[in-house]
Amino acid sequence: MIDNNTFHKIPVTFFEESYNKYQNEVMNLLHFIRLFHPVSIVNPERVNRFERQAEKICHEMKGVIDLQHFQFALNSLLAILEDAHTYFMPEDGLIYPYEIRYYEGCFYLYAIDSEYPDFTGKEIVSINDISVKDVRLAMRKAMPSENGIKAGLWSFYLNRKALLHQMGVDTAKGVCLGFHDGSSLLFEPETDNRSGWYQVKFPPHPVTVKRDDLFSYQIIEDKCYLQFNVMYDLQSYLQLCQITDAKVEDNYLNFLPSFSDFIDKMDADLKQHHIRKLVVDMRYNGGGNSMLGDQLLQYLGVDTDSIIKYKTFVRKSDFLFKCMPKFYVSSKSKSGELVLMEDFENLPFLPKIKNHFEGKVIFIQGQNTFSSANYLLTTIKDNHLFTIIGTPTSQKPTCFGDVLPVELPFTGTKGYISHSFFERPDVSRNEEDCLYPDFHIPVSMNERLKGIDKCWEWVEMNLSDESIIV
Repeated sequence: MIDNNTFHKIPVTFFEESYNKYQNEVMNLLHFIRLFHPVSIVNPERVNRFERQAEKICHEMKGVIDLQHFQFALNSLLAILEDAHTYFMPEDGLIYPYEIRYYEGCFYLYAIDSEYPDFTGKEIVSINDISVKDVRLAMRKAMPSENGIKAGLWSFYLNRKALLHQMGVDTAKGVCLGFHDGSSLLFEPETDNRSGWYQVKFPPHPVTVKRDDLFSYQIIEDKCYLQFNVMYDLQSYLQLCQITDAKVEDNYLNFLPSFSDFIDKMDADLKQHHIRKLVVDMRYNGGGNSMLGDQLLQYLGVDTDSIIKYKTFVRKSDFLFKCMPKFYVSSKSKSGELVLMEDFENLPFLPKIKNHFEGKVIFIQGQNTFSSANYLLTTIKDNHLFTIIGTPTSQKPTCFGDVLPVELPFTGTKGYISHSFFERPDVSRNEEDCLYPDFHIPVSMNERLKGIDKCWEWVEMNLSDESIIV
C-alpha cells in the first residue's frame, strides 16, 4: 500500500441541469466508482446496491443546502462498499461541546468544557437513550468500515448533528450522554468554540507511551522495544515523487528519516549490548508504504521472496494513469480491468536490508493497527513467522486499499478512493473481518486510566520464558 497526499479532481462524466450541485455530485461519483474502484469487479452485487442507494440519496438531496449533511450522506453511501479506505472528510462546523472516543469495545468521554472535568474518561452507555450497541450498529451503516471496531473509531464525529441525524438520532431536544455510573449530561446548543476544553489524562506508561517519532527504539534490560508508528520514510517519499512526477520538497528531505538507516543504527546498538529479544509495537501504526514492512521482515531474517505473499490487484484506469504516470504502466491489460501488481512495469522497490537480527521477536497490535500495518501483520500471521499479541485490528486482512486522494468537482469535497484489492496470503481466511492476535490481551479503560499496559506485562512475563516459542 502506497501513501499519496496530492488531491486530484475527478472528471465530470455526469451532469443534469435540473439537479442541484449535491445531486450531480452523487451521480457523478457513482459513475466514477463504477470505472475506478475495484469493487465493480470483485463484488458486482455490492455495486448494484451502491447504485440503488445512490439514486435514493440523489432524490433526498433535492432540497438540501447544508454541506455537512451532504458529506455525511455521501459517507453513508460509501459504507455500502465495505472499504474503510474510501471516505470523504466532512467540513468543520458547529459541534456539540464534547468529544467521544472509542477504546476496545466502549465509548468514553474524551474531552468536554472545563466546567465538567470529572466526566472525562467516563464510559458512555447511551446517546439520547439509544444504547451504545445500537449506536455502533448505526455507525456501521453511516461511516465506511469493514468491522465494528472501525465503525467505533469514527466516534470523534459523534458531536456532529449531521452524523447523528444520518444515524437516526433525534436531536430536537439536544444530546444526552448516559454514563456507566448512572449519571448523564445534556448538551443543547452547538458551538464553534473548542478552546478551554478539558481532556482526559492518561498516565504515560514508562515504556510504551506513544512517541512523536515515526519509528523509535529503546533498550530495556535484556530486550529492545521498537515503536513502529508510521510506515513512511525518506526513501518511500522519494519513490512517491518519482511515480507521481511530483516535485521533491526540501522540508520533507530535512524532516523525514530513512528507515533503512534507522535499522542499521538499531542493529549496531543491539549487537553492542548483546540484545536478542525484540518487541515491535504497532498499536499506533495506521499504515503508509508496505515496503517498509518488507524491510523490517528482511532485518528479522525473513526471505521475503520465499514466503507466501499478498496478491495485489490494481483497477487500471485512464484517470489513475494520468495521476501516477510513471508507476501504473502495463501493456498486458485494458483500462477497467483488474491487473495483478506484478504484471506492471517499472515497479519501484526500496533497498533490501543487509543486517539481520537473531533472537526472539514479538509483535503487538491493536485497534488502530491499520492499512499497511495490518498488511505486514497479516503476512506474519499467515506465514507463521512471529508471535502476535494484543487485540483485533480495525480492518479486514483481505481488503481494498491503495487510495488516491480526490476532490469532487461540484462541491470541492475531499476524500480518498481505493484503486486496489488485496488478498491475504491464506485465502481460506478471506472472510475474516479483522486480524486476530495469537494471544488476545485486552486492556480495560480503567487499566488505561491507571497507566497499566497489560501487553507489556505479558511481554515481561513471557519473553524471558524459554518455553514460549517466539
